[in-house]
Amino acid sequence: MASGKHVTLQHHHAKPYRKRHIGFLVLMITSFLVLSMLLVQYRDQVISGLVSSRSFISDMFTSDKSYDIKVSSNYGFNVSYDQKQFYASAISGQTGDLYIGSELSTERAYSIVRIAPNWTAEKSGPSSTTALTFTYHPVEVGKSDSLGAIALQDGGLDAKNLTQVSKVTTLVGGQPFDKTTWQSNSTGAIPASLSAKFITYSGLVRGNAVTIVISLGISSSNELQYDTILSSLSFDNKVSVLAAPALDVATKMTASRSALDVITNTSLAAAATTNANDNSSEKIAALYSPAVAKIYNAYCMDILIDRQPYITAACSGASGSGFIVSSDGYIGTNGHVAVTTPLDIVISDAVGNYVSKGDSKYFNFLLKQTALKATDVPAGSTDIQKFAIYVNALYTIDTSRITATNNVQNLLVGVTNQTPDITALLKATQDRKAYDSDKNVLTAKLSAYNFRANDGYDGYKASDVAIIKVNGGSNYPIVKLGSIDTVTQGADLMILGYPGNASKNGIVESTSSQATLTTGKVSAIKNASGSDKKLIETDTTIGHGNSGGPAIDSSGAVVGIATYTADGSGNGNGIYNYIRDIKDFIDLASTSNITFNTSSKTQSQWELGINNFYSSHYSKAVKNFQAVLALYPNHSRATEFITAAQKRIAGGEDVVDFPLVPVIIAASILLVAAGTTVFIIIRHHKKHLMYKAGVAQGTVQPTVPGDPEQQVTVTPIAPTVVETVAPIPTSEPVAPLVPVAVTTPVTEPVVIPIVEAPAAPPVTQPEVPTVVPGTSLVDPNPWFTPDNDSQK
Repeated sequence: MASGKHVTLQHHHAKPYRKRHIGFLVLMITSFLVLSMLLVQYRDQVISGLVSSRSFISDMFTSDKSYDIKVSSNYGFNVSYDQKQFYASAISGQTGDLYIGSELSTERAYSIVRIAPNWTAEKSGPSSTTALTFTYHPVEVGKSDSLGAIALQDGGLDAKNLTQVSKVTTLVGGQPFDKTTWQSNSTGAIPASLSAKFITYSGLVRGNAVTIVISLGISSSNELQYDTILSSLSFDNKVSVLAAPALDVATKMTASRSALDVITNTSLAAAATTNANDNSSEKIAALYSPAVAKIYNAYCMDILIDRQPYITAACSGASGSGFIVSSDGYIGTNGHVAVTTPLDIVISDAVGNYVSKGDSKYFNFLLKQTALKATDVPAGSTDIQKFAIYVNALYTIDTSRITATNNVQNLLVGVTNQTPDITALLKATQDRKAYDSDKNVLTAKLSAYNFRANDGYDGYKASDVAIIKVNGGSNYPIVKLGSIDTVTQGADLMILGYPGNASKNGIVESTSSQATLTTGKVSAIKNASGSDKKLIETDTTIGHGNSGGPAIDSSGAVVGIATYTADGSGNGNGIYNYIRDIKDFIDLASTSNITFNTSSKTQSQWELGINNFYSSHYSKAVKNFQAVLALYPNHSRATEFITAAQKRIAGGEDVVDFPLVPVIIAASILLVAAGTTVFIIIRHHKKHLMYKAGVAQGTVQPTVPGDPEQQVTVTPIAPTVVETVAPIPTSEPVAPLVPVAVTTPVTEPVVIPIVEAPAAPPVTQPEVPTVVPGTSLVDPNPWFTPDNDSQK
């Protein structure tokens, strides 16, 4: 018999389970439930905070999903236009103030409304070639005044430069108007086929002169795109009592009217804005909008050709968007936003005077400065092809012959939501002085560009990109540059920028207080006309003033620059938006030996702060945003986010980091404790079975609290083996049984047959364990073999 193991039985083994063991197990289960509830509560708090933070971030961006703008004048007329196709500006007949873009949705005493397409047909050149000007004269005209002459005057046209083609009477807005078609006289090198076309409408409405002048450029097919504008025009009798404009107002209106031409000619991209519905887009916009800046460009110069005065006080301006790509202040934008060269100015002036006013003398003068010959124009060339050859020839003029004197360029970058004083900016520029910059608006210088103002007539010779640099400073927030190679058809795309929203000064727009986010899809990747450079075609809306803004993919990388809005159909029915490949910008930097510092501590802290804010860790986010301000005090969003985070902290919305390491340790302890408790419960129950069996046999004395321990020995008993012997078969025959005669008489003889049956298997009965002090006990569960157990 094998040696046994000693087991100690105590009074509590009389019970199958102990309360303290069950209670401890219940405590462990309760702890698990509490921990699970805390996890669920933490999750719910994060989800709730995520909704709150997303709501705040989405409110950062303007939302204007309506593209149709109705211009209502107190003088009793209304006209509507689609911002995706057209851009509009207007002058108040009472104050002479100029209003543009979305400002026109407010009813005022507009007397002049200018509407121009965002971009003409793909091969028709810049938008300056065509526009519609509506003029309402608040003062009744005299009987001797010719309405036709008033229309020409309102359009800035000189009758001596024009030839009347036709004249008919038609209805516009339910009122009779004389419609006259004109074309410019063919003079100099310009053939008759390239005559500029014009249409004037003139009539009386309630005794007041009303004129409409449409400049069609050199393509009469452009008239079709204005059909929707003319059909929307209406006149009613609800005319407010308006005072006649004073003399100073009339003077201001004259200045503002010239500003209409400036605004029409200086910005290529023009359309409405829309808000993004995708939360990931809004988060990306929040991450990079502080690195998107408003750019103002006002200039004034005198231009000489061969040292002889040519243009005096060539003053103009533009505005657009840009994006900071280097922590030391390099900014990317469009060339048409930041570049002003004397050659571009004189060519634009000549083209504008010819196409918009029919005056060809400046164009012909410049053509004489080139080596262009009649044989350089291939036979069978279309009008557009001929005109493109002339424009390209103008760009062969030696730039050293065209110089600027008494010139100033105020190139400014708005780095906060505060706008510069536009009036002061324009006055300083006209006075040929530098504008005093401040913490909100920084001065910048042009570092490199690849741009030609009069491009697109027969393809694009330049990529319309520019690099500028703000003076001084470091740790600027930055965007990250990507590649067009990662852009696929149907991919998400978003554009950030600052479209103009309010201005009463003309020439340049003032900035809105919020960045505009527009989202859409990549329609296709195409080559720019006449070039191997890439363009992204997209349905993402490009707003007026968004020119130069970054186009960002779903990973947050800048893949292009918002540049063009085009009417591919030529009649306003096919609007497309085009984005310049970011490679054009990167190549420009490379050829100009410009290196970008893409490490920005400000941007790193900002991204950490946005991620913490987005996950409702407001206390941590505040620390990040405070670090941002310490690095870059002019940050446009940090203070706003700090205020928002502090409000949420005060409202109990702050999510404290879940103590992951302590939770893991606590969970491990709970698991070990629960496992130990289960082990103890099982061991106790086995001893209870020993105790119960021993009491039943009388080998263990029943115990009560206070009784001494009882020692027993547990020894396994070897099982009894019963051997059976199978019968040995024999080949010898067995003799039959012979009946035996019984001497005792019986009434009936009985014969008992003997049948041999198979042997049954042996049956063994299990031995009952015996429990006596110091004797052996068969362990009912052999795997449990406690050694010298002394559990109390």
